[in-house]
Amino acid sequence: MKNLITKTICIICVTAMLVLSVTGCAMNSGGEQADTAGEPREFDFENDPNISRQTKAGIRVACFLEEEYQYWTDELKYMSSELQSAGRISRYQARNYSTMEEAWDALAGAISMTTRGKAVFVPEYIFTYNDMTAEELDEMLGLEDIDLMLTFGSVCGKYLTANADRISYDYMVFGAANPIAGGIVRSETERYNDHSFAMTDSGETERALQVAYDIFGFKDIGVVYEDNEAAYIYSGIDVLEEMSEKYGFRIHREFVDEAADEADNDRHYRELKEAYDRLIPQIDTLLITTGTLEDYDRIPELLNDVIDAGIVTIAQDTEEQCRLGAMMHLMVTNAEDDGMFMAKTIGRYCDGVPITSLNMVYVAEPRLYLNYEVARRTGYRLPMSAYMSAQTIYTAEDMK
Repeated sequence: MKNLITKTICIICVTAMLVLSVTGCAMNSGGEQADTAGEPREFDFENDPNISRQTKAGIRVACFLEEEYQYWTDELKYMSSELQSAGRISRYQARNYSTMEEAWDALAGAISMTTRGKAVFVPEYIFTYNDMTAEELDEMLGLEDIDLMLTFGSVCGKYLTANADRISYDYMVFGAANPIAGGIVRSETERYNDHSFAMTDSGETERALQVAYDIFGFKDIGVVYEDNEAAYIYSGIDVLEEMSEKYGFRIHREFVDEAADEADNDRHYRELKEAYDRLIPQIDTLLITTGTLEDYDRIPELLNDVIDAGIVTIAQDTEEQCRLGAMMHLMVTNAEDDGMFMAKTIGRYCDGVPITSLNMVYVAEPRLYLNYEVARRTGYRLPMSAYMSAQTIYTAEDMK
């Protein structure tokens, strides 16, 4: 009996030791696996078809603009704020920046909150087309340490498209009036190359001009713009000509070179005023085209004689032009909505969506702005339906 008890105890001890041994091995094995799992994963960008270039640690982003333009600055500002709201960046200071360089510096100072596919906005990589020599443009085309060029305006978009075979990076074009007519993309779904994207709304200008025609039914409309292909496109003259054939109204043109720099402003606005004076006897409506009237403080002086002559004035650019002296502005897009679309597009790109798969179409809700005081001075009786549809109606008090 004593021997039986001794044998039983020995068996129990051996069994316990075996269990402890196996458990200890399992625990050690688990600890080693945890350490291995904590190591960063390596991605094979060269050979793995499921890994796109966007999924690398940082997407280095540059900026390319034609010239300083407040609308583009606002687009960039709202885009940055939306990126922060979406949790993609932090420590961005949202302010009313007066230049693209200021807005870009603020964005470059932000910190990405993602670990893969994060956007790194390179502070020194902001390029202004009008200030660059041919050699500097060549150097920009040859950059190999960026992945994405944020591009503002038709001129820059067309330049990169024309030189797409010389670049290694992708580019997104924003703030271009008509990227299709401007030769930046083939259509709302087709590109000329695999590097490109352009925020596109092919009916934007047509919608605005159609609303203006429905309200005013003009017979003779005057336009002033720079005599080149780019201004012809972003001023919507091609669309105006198509409507002219459809409705039978006449287009009266004057050409004025845009200001080359701030020192050239006085010459530009003097010639613009002279062009308006020449148009007054011929027209019932003046279309204030994009690129001709950017110094809004000059609007009252420039439009005073036009208004007193009883001529309808339509601002193509912003509601601020309407507040200060134009009778109407139809906003078919705005910088805040643009910025939200831009941020979502860049976010998808950073998440790994190839640039050729990104949706380029963006259609904003149109907003009508009217100036009651200008209508009163002009002697034009706007229909009640126009007032009822207006987002904002400015009065004499607003013009001060």
